[in-house]
Amino acid sequence: MCKKAILIIHGFGGSIIETEKFINYVMFNSKYDVYGFTLPGHDRAIVNNVKYNDWIDSSIQQVEMLLTKYNKIYLVGHSMGGVIASYLATKYKKIKKLVLIAPAFMYVNIKQNKKDIKDLLSKNKLPEEGIYEDLLSKLFRVPITSIFEFMKLAKKYHDTPKDIKCSTLILHGDEDEIVPLSASVYAYDSIKAKKTITFIRDVKHRVLQSEKRDIVNDYIISYFRGGLRWKKKSEI
Repeated sequence: MCKKAILIIHGFGGSIIETEKFINYVMFNSKYDVYGFTLPGHDRAIVNNVKYNDWIDSSIQQVEMLLTKYNKIYLVGHSMGGVIASYLATKYKKIKKLVLIAPAFMYVNIKQNKKDIKDLLSKNKLPEEGIYEDLLSKLFRVPITSIFEFMKLAKKYHDTPKDIKCSTLILHGDEDEIVPLSASVYAYDSIKAKKTITFIRDVKHRVLQSEKRDIVNDYIISYFRGGLRWKKKSEI
């Protein structure tokens, strides 16, 4: 039986495509086996006819499959995937390390949205390509019923950080337009195990697809290896 594997869980409205750069980086820059998957309903053009329990059950299935082959699991969860990963970390003792990237215990960062719009108006320019592309595309292809399922999940598992027993690294772009920084601060303050929170300068919600993705990926791998001394509320 192999020792360790990394499993990454994507966010609401996303798919395994959003995690491919991370998966490829880990494959070519470490000896870890790394896995990703697409949550139910997210393999279609429109996320529909799916319940939040389907996302939980699917994630449990992935972890239990890995536990038949590995002694230890490292989990990485982005946005809604961070909420799911938090729950899984409380359920399985063999999950030894956890990385939460902008975990969506709170969502829609109105403060950052206003700042972005104000900055654009003052410069008399349109948003840079991709800044709100992710958010808008999801809103157009996700029916309100599925958004309610996401909200149910976030509410049901809101308190899970306080039950996390494994070492945890929290990452958050300091210009995140979807999940406010307070969500990560909340998780950090709630977790009683060894923990570190790192804010990434000039990065929005899609941390693993940002210009700093390689730096972040290397940071995560270093955390799994235990080779860095983590500093409370440090910044990249």
